[in-house]
Amino acid sequence: MDFTSLTPQQVLELAKPSKEFEEVLRTYQAPGLDWSKAAKALAILRHYVGSAVQADQADPEVEQETLHAPARDGTMLPLKVFRPANAREEAASCPLIVLFFAGGFIMGDPMTLAPLARSLVKRFNAVVVAPTHRLAPEHPFPVAIEDSWDSLSWIAHNVGTIGADAARGFILGGLSSGGNVANSVAHLARDNNLQPPLTRVWFSCAGVRIAPSNAHLLPEVYRERNLSRSQNECVDSVTTSAGMEQFKRDALKADLDSRLIAPMIWSDEAGLGHKGFPKTYSQVAGIDTARDEALIFDDILKEGRHTDPPGCLFGSATLLLLYFQGSARVQAVGARHPGRLCVAAR
Repeated sequence: MDFTSLTPQQVLELAKPSKEFEEVLRTYQAPGLDWSKAAKALAILRHYVGSAVQADQADPEVEQETLHAPARDGTMLPLKVFRPANAREEAASCPLIVLFFAGGFIMGDPMTLAPLARSLVKRFNAVVVAPTHRLAPEHPFPVAIEDSWDSLSWIAHNVGTIGADAARGFILGGLSSGGNVANSVAHLARDNNLQPPLTRVWFSCAGVRIAPSNAHLLPEVYRERNLSRSQNECVDSVTTSAGMEQFKRDALKADLDSRLIAPMIWSDEAGLGHKGFPKTYSQVAGIDTARDEALIFDDILKEGRHTDPPGCLFGSATLLLLYFQGSARVQAVGARHPGRLCVAAR
């Protein structure tokens, strides 16, 4: 997709539901939560996550292990590791995939990624690691990003212990807020010369905010198309609402001018911007407040405006297929163009 060739009206029309999604809407019942009662709403959300984790079923073809990485304050952060069963020696030659979970920084669990992780293990003979980060409001911004960076640093220094071969591939990805985490952490990996280096990055429905203090740096061609954060169809949908978004903001207490939460324009002492950022594959949903900023970020990388080499486009296209295979929530809309940016209403 050439995002800048779309008129602002055409950008807004990306939120028009597909026929498949309209079918899903006929049977979907959104939980009726009172976002003004923060503690109760948060408890219900976390209960949903806990129930999903408890319902998880192991796969005899995939071995699971829990390791621990130290955070900078000494907290030990669990890492869920998935690898081919009964194949420790074989696993040592497997590519490494690290995935961060969704949950808006206030809920979530690495085991929610277990179906996807097992699919990746079996499909690509990979080792998958799903790190943990602590949650807001108990641990407000930037703890989630710091925990994630500390975990990734430990993983990179302990690839042998994990039983993978990063030289065969070292992919970082995330869903929703986990994609935001993956974006920021991938920039930190580049800035800190992480070894072994990341080879690919994957985002699904991830926010790529621009800091208010940097808004004037965004070219006009992008500013006039950056509409989804205020588009009614995106702000109030079956998966989110203005009340829910405010609830998450109040819990996270993020510094919106920090590049860690707003990586669209990555300011750093070396002035690298996005130069040297790994090849990236993005999944973007049409009905999503993060839609337009994700498309803008994709266009920035694609056009090489802040990256080297130019043409830094879609790296791990096959991950798209496995994500839809492993996630019932979006399976109905499907991916019509593997290997290209997928814009699908969810």
